[in-house]
Amino acid sequence: MPSRNWNDDDELILDVTDALRPDPTGQRVIAAAGAARAWLASDPDTELAGLLYDSHLDRTALVRSSLSGAPRNLVFGLGELRVEVEIGDAGIEGQLVPPGPGTVRLLTVAGTAAETTADEVGCFALPAVRRGPIRIECTTAAGTVATEWINT
Repeated sequence: MPSRNWNDDDELILDVTDALRPDPTGQRVIAAAGAARAWLASDPDTELAGLLYDSHLDRTALVRSSLSGAPRNLVFGLGELRVEVEIGDAGIEGQLVPPGPGTVRLLTVAGTAAETTADEVGCFALPAVRRGPIRIECTTAAGTVATEWINT
């Protein structure tokens, strides 16, 4: 790091301004932490479904084809429940396994972005989202589960 001439007021002010400017990455982390805390406080009965499969992490898929433009497939699970999700440019499609009706919510760091109903076979569709972390919350007769945060 080059030596600064802090005897010059203009250079000192520039350095202080740079030091006090918030880091955008830090602000996103703080926003995500606030959202996680709000989520935990909102419904303590909601359980977290863990990631079981992510097509972006599947090395065999990379051998067969390129991932550019391909939809991202994810599977989350908690006990016997599976939430299968495909995220593409046109939106998010998914299915609850075992099949059954329910309410599905798309959550962003800012809160609920969309809500839909899963049909009798557990299928649902949600609108496309812009870049950023999302999670999917599913409420069925068995209870409420939420996926881990997904970076889109």
